[in-house]
Amino acid sequence: MGATLLGWLLLTAVLVLAVELGYRLHRGALDRARGKGEPDPHESGSGYVLSAALGLLGLLIAFVFSMANDRFVERRQLVVAEANAISTAVLRYQLMPEPHRSELLNSMADYVKVRLEFYDFGADMLRVGEAEAQAEAMQAKIWRQVHAAVRTPEGAPLAMGVMMPTNEMFNLETTRRAALEERVPARALHVLVTFAVVTAAIMGHGLAPGRRRHLVATCGLFILVAMAISLIVDLDSPRVGSVRVPQAPMENVAREVEAMAAEFPRASGGAASPSP
Repeated sequence: MGATLLGWLLLTAVLVLAVELGYRLHRGALDRARGKGEPDPHESGSGYVLSAALGLLGLLIAFVFSMANDRFVERRQLVVAEANAISTAVLRYQLMPEPHRSELLNSMADYVKVRLEFYDFGADMLRVGEAEAQAEAMQAKIWRQVHAAVRTPEGAPLAMGVMMPTNEMFNLETTRRAALEERVPARALHVLVTFAVVTAAIMGHGLAPGRRRHLVATCGLFILVAMAISLIVDLDSPRVGSVRVPQAPMENVAREVEAMAAEFPRASGGAASPSP
């Protein structure tokens, strides 16, 4: 939240300074022309330029915002999809014979905790990397346990019904990881910020002939522009932004799996989670 607020304030200051720069440059040119006895040029056309610039800026903000929002919605949908896949896999594991059922349920309780930690670690990439390594180790362990369970006489008829949701659960883990790395192209954000700064300078240029800055209205406008751009950056920063993808579906599944696993004690000497 602090980084988002700081970025918004910094961008607001840059835009307001751009307005002032455009105003002073044009005001200085007009004063020099008047000092030479030249008549003031006709400035009515500057309003059309400003209107066009503001219109294009609005379209550009809408376009980039749509890109960031699409990625946010995709991440949110993937959370629900992975939670559903885990829930389906756990329900199928309950059909396995003992001791495979107990082993799988306890392993799944550990796995879901690791998946929640992967997101909770935010921008701490060292701990994120450790969570990724733990998840991969847990996947290998769960797959071995599933393979052993379906090779039993009782589990063989359920082989496809158990292995398919397990595979889907693992695939969605990879998909979610990739979705966190999908970002709005940096060039699009650079163009947006540059366009906003140039538009602010054009506004200052257009205000110069009237010798009035209209500070309240001008600052209010570019505070809103900076807020819109900071929201785009926030949506595009899933690990550090203040707009976070809700993890409620995964948290609900974690509680359900933990409750199921609690009915089946771990084997003596079993570790809660593997070391990466």
